[in-house]
Amino acid sequence: MSMTRRLPPSLRKRLPRFVPWLWSGRALAFFLFFLTALIVLSYGGALLEFFSYLHDERRIQTLSREARLLERIDMDIGRIRLAHDAYLVSGKTSYLVAYTTGIETLFQNIRQFKRIRRRSGDSGIARILRNAIVELDPFLLSQARDLERRGLMETRTHFLKEDLTARLLPVQQSLSRVRLQLRREEGIRRRLARAHLLGTSTLFGISFLLFSTFLGVTAGRITRDIASVSQLVSSLYHDSHHDLLTGLPNRASVLDSLDRLLSAPPTERGVLALLYIDLDGFKTVNDRLGHDKGDLALVAVSRRFKGVIPEDDILARMGGDEFLLLIPFGQESDIPGKVAARLIGTLSDPLDLEGMPAVLGASIGISLFPFDGKNSEILIKKADEAMYRAKTAGGNHFQFAGGSDSPSTE
Repeated sequence: MSMTRRLPPSLRKRLPRFVPWLWSGRALAFFLFFLTALIVLSYGGALLEFFSYLHDERRIQTLSREARLLERIDMDIGRIRLAHDAYLVSGKTSYLVAYTTGIETLFQNIRQFKRIRRRSGDSGIARILRNAIVELDPFLLSQARDLERRGLMETRTHFLKEDLTARLLPVQQSLSRVRLQLRREEGIRRRLARAHLLGTSTLFGISFLLFSTFLGVTAGRITRDIASVSQLVSSLYHDSHHDLLTGLPNRASVLDSLDRLLSAPPTERGVLALLYIDLDGFKTVNDRLGHDKGDLALVAVSRRFKGVIPEDDILARMGGDEFLLLIPFGQESDIPGKVAARLIGTLSDPLDLEGMPAVLGASIGISLFPFDGKNSEILIKKADEAMYRAKTAGGNHFQFAGGSDSPSTE
């Protein structure tokens, strides 16, 4: 459970909500710019930490290699001294061979170590090494090679006379100190490498989190804008096809629906009735009570009409006080007359226009497809003519296009 959910509802409502996708354009642009800057900085920092980690890893490998070389040098010195002493005791040539071979290996490892140290450029350790290697008399190597050339013909007396291995002990001690220092530096580098790796992971995580936030805010704003545009398009489409006052389909919309019904296959279309409706007494209400009350009267009439027709029937406002009703039906010829009678009956009670009563009637003309015409223009024209005949006859009545109160289906 989050901290905000534990707060009382009254206090929770006062807390500002972090919804940047609802901000204004300038505030959102500044927030996204700030977020982008943080993403770049965190990502750049993560890369620097990663490169530092790689540098530390390379340095660790070098230090580990140097420490291993020093261990080998230490072992070489130990073997040289052991072979030297063993030869003096036993006089066996094998110990002399081990002695000369150990010296060759010692100087090879020292040269290899110098090459590695030269690339690392550590002045402190280089100074210790320089001082230690000075103790190694170059004649030691010359002597070993001399012995090899002479076929190892040497005597213990000569060794006792020219004992050059005595200087190897301080060299061995100095190199041991260097090895310990390298191991310490290796440990420090390993800790730094782990810290850089942790920093890399953290900064990459922050960068990913910020980038996810950026995408979330951007996607939220785009989704909101798309929803707004979609709602605007739907609203514009609805307004272009509906009457703003009554909410009924307008003239263009009902004509589209009529053309669609007329072009449908005969098996799906059946018989179609058009009821052209004109309100009786509307001009008097408009002039006596005003246009505002006239608009209320149109809304009230449309509601009464909608209350007595099936959902499949299409009721539209043609303009002013004129309405058009489309009724698709089967072979029951009395349906249009029954519907027209119900529409007229809905206006038998006065309308209540915000406390002011108003009495209206309806004159209705009815045309039938396909008997009175095969296209929308003829059908509407004949229904309009029938409506005027009904109005001329006194109003509040309906007439068929055939000129009677009943449909002509011949």
